Amino acid sequence: MKMRRRQFLAAAASSSALLLAGGTRLSAQEMVTLTHLTAPAGIGEYEWGLGVDRLLKNNSEWLRQRSQPTQGYLYNLRTVLNQKDKWDTLVLNIDPVSPWLAAQKKPPFGDGMEGLTLNGLMNCTWPIWTLVTADDSLNTVHDLAGRRIALGPKAGTATLMAEETLKAAGMAEKVDLQYLSFADITSGLLDGTIDVGLANLWYNAADNLIGPTQGMINLEAADRGFHYVDWTPEMLRKTHDERGVPYRILEVPNGTMPLQTADMMLYANPDYVGVSSTFPEEYAYEYVRQVVAHLETVNQAGGLGGLFTKPFLPHGIDNLHPGAARAYREAGLI
Repeated sequence: MKMRRRQFLAAAASSSALLLAGGTRLSAQEMVTLTHLTAPAGIGEYEWGLGVDRLLKNNSEWLRQRSQPTQGYLYNLRTVLNQKDKWDTLVLNIDPVSPWLAAQKKPPFGDGMEGLTLNGLMNCTWPIWTLVTADDSLNTVHDLAGRRIALGPKAGTATLMAEETLKAAGMAEKVDLQYLSFADITSGLLDGTIDVGLANLWYNAADNLIGPTQGMINLEAADRGFHYVDWTPEMLRKTHDERGVPYRILEVPNGTMPLQTADMMLYANPDYVGVSSTFPEEYAYEYVRQVVAHLETVNQAGGLGGLFTKPFLPHGIDNLHPGAARAYREAGLI
């Protein structure tokens, strides 16, 4: 009889240990699987997402994730808005610009954010955006009047940020704007069919680490005098403060980027891994706790995974989910 009582109490204690924050109960058989909407395969975000999938499978007793390649951040946000019943298990790579567009009910977000408030779990790598040319006479945006300027695809947030910055500079109506894929921008710069092209690099802003894109690698290898066209601090601040574009203005020290010859003021779209504010706190806590403890699995995943460092995970995120914040505090990162 005493043996049975001890077995009962042990089972009860084990069951109690599986009570999660907010009263959610998980038994050993009740696994939680998250769906992670990343970005197009091949640019590096889906690939490091698979690293998170592996580290959760190998180390968490109950949390799993399935990363999916997607068409991009606008698609991710539309998908989440269309699946309100899944907000407790949807994770998405997102940037500040897409929700900003949605809040203004701009296409394709006619109904706004529909009650969705996003919180952050961790950073993605930040794309920093530059204008590149081989023309020695073009050094600042104010030199570009009458020139052929290639931005990215018309519907992309990268193009929107560049357009808004050109408008703030008073140059949008003075240049010949073209809309090309980023591969075609590189080709156009190399064959001279465009004068200036929008290009990006991947940035870990906490540790000043750069991940080159294939386009920048090709331009540097061409050894044809490609250089950056400077955004001025004034036009960047006007774009952010007056036009309301929620990008991050950065000071990038000389020597950080390929082709760089001086300190530069640039803007980044600080991409992050987001969830609904209704996402259970214990899910967020377990997710971040495991990523912090096993970040080397993300570093080894390929793609952009090698840029991640522990200090960068929460760096600059002002809308951290409470569960994520708890894990970062325990790790001494905030």
